[in-house]
Amino acid sequence: MIEQFLPYLVMVSIVFGGICAVVTTRNITRTSPINNKIKRQYDLYISDLETSNKRLNGKVNQMKKTITIDPEEAGDPFSAIGSIIDQIAPQLPASIRPLLKNKKAVEFVSNYVQQNPDAVKSIVEKFTSKQTKNSASETSTTESTL
Repeated sequence: MIEQFLPYLVMVSIVFGGICAVVTTRNITRTSPINNKIKRQYDLYISDLETSNKRLNGKVNQMKKTITIDPEEAGDPFSAIGSIIDQIAPQLPASIRPLLKNKKAVEFVSNYVQQNPDAVKSIVEKFTSKQTKNSASETSTTESTL
């Protein structure tokens, strides 16, 4: 009697095993909306980190740039002002940069420079004296090592 039910029993176990396999794979491969939401949040977080990292690296690179004045301009403080402003402009806040392009502001600065050449010359000398002090200290250290 059991021999008669044995093929049916094997058939039922095979069908039941197949159904279990299908249900299991559907549950494993299913992506729930919560998982998608978390994945999107991680992706947004990573992209925000990358953009802020690029922005901060750019700012650091700008801050590493030193302000230099050509030796030709060092003698004439009026010609050095333009190059100093061009080098300082990227480091200024975005709200102040348009003032450098404003004609009235430039005229005010040029009038101030013409009225107070000693003050402007002292400002320019601050930039140029740092370079000469460094070069003087370098020469003194090389002389002391000899």
